[in-house]
Amino acid sequence: MTYRHMAKLMSTATLMIGVAAPAYAAQPVPEEQEAQAANQEVNTRTPADDNQPTEIVVTAQKRAQTLIDVPQAVSVIGGAALEQQHADTFSDYLKLVPGLQIDESTPGASRLIVRGVNTGGVASTVGVYVDETPFGSSSGLANGAVLAGDFDTFDLDRIEVLRGPQGTFYGASSLSGVLKFITRLPSTTGVTVRGRVGVEAVDGGDMGYYGNLAANLPLTDDLAFRASGTYRKNGGFIDSIGTGGSDRAKNINDSKSYGGRGSLLYRPTDAISLRLSAIVQNIKADASSVIESDPDTLERLYGRLSQSQFIPQFTDVKYRVYNGTATFDLGFADLTSSTSYGTQKQQLRGDLTNGLSPLITTIFGVP
Repeated sequence: MTYRHMAKLMSTATLMIGVAAPAYAAQPVPEEQEAQAANQEVNTRTPADDNQPTEIVVTAQKRAQTLIDVPQAVSVIGGAALEQQHADTFSDYLKLVPGLQIDESTPGASRLIVRGVNTGGVASTVGVYVDETPFGSSSGLANGAVLAGDFDTFDLDRIEVLRGPQGTFYGASSLSGVLKFITRLPSTTGVTVRGRVGVEAVDGGDMGYYGNLAANLPLTDDLAFRASGTYRKNGGFIDSIGTGGSDRAKNINDSKSYGGRGSLLYRPTDAISLRLSAIVQNIKADASSVIESDPDTLERLYGRLSQSQFIPQFTDVKYRVYNGTATFDLGFADLTSSTSYGTQKQQLRGDLTNGLSPLITTIFGVP
């Protein structure tokens, strides 16, 4: 069976005023204080000097603040830590965030869970943001819960995970928390170009490889452009029983992700900042990473990682995010206008042979 899903998001220009004022909130529980302290210790280090901590700045309350001044439970993973640990996807860096879990069998089809809060349905309890842009469905009718935006982390400034509820700042889809991707700003200080390539070996499966490239280009004294591109291919390691001797019989769960980001920053004065940005990313997978096992003993069937697939499956997810943000320093407050447009398209084909077999047997008496 083949399904096609598309979710669109459009937020009109909004004005937000952030005035420095005292904030009051319940103190985090001791476990969260320990987790937050651990994250500060891990993520305040720079590649240049691992012994010199740097100040952690977050935007948990819609304005830039140091982490220690935010009266909320927030975990921060810096861009340097993400690259050092090669943490490109949800499944790579969730181990760095206490209380963050993921339910995922296929790349691009992920359910985020924070603090164990999960409705089990199609409505999301974790909001996903890219800078000022909310991403994903605003309702439960478009499978927002199982289609969390899994953006590539190369050349990110940081990832912020806010434990919920966060309805005051981030709306109804943030009951258990919010995950924010904060991209790097273009800089007028100089030209920088960097990249990385790598090859990976999967035990009992295919080879994988990746390549990343990022560049920052100052155009004038007050105008700069930054762009990055990524390509990653993950080798499969599960064999198909149902497809027999076809090309898809071995290592059927391979996947790939590719795309890029671009950002243009114009800052004519210290009080005015205008930014345009765009993100394009595709995630393609040939099968899920679910394997068959005996329901009583949980032993692998056929003595290997296998999946009874009689019809080739696939999942194709496409992210498109466009944003324009203007910030004005009024002296007594900051005025921010953010206009965004985003689409998330999913096309998939699933083999329901095993799932429907008991029903077919019951109706038609087929052994």
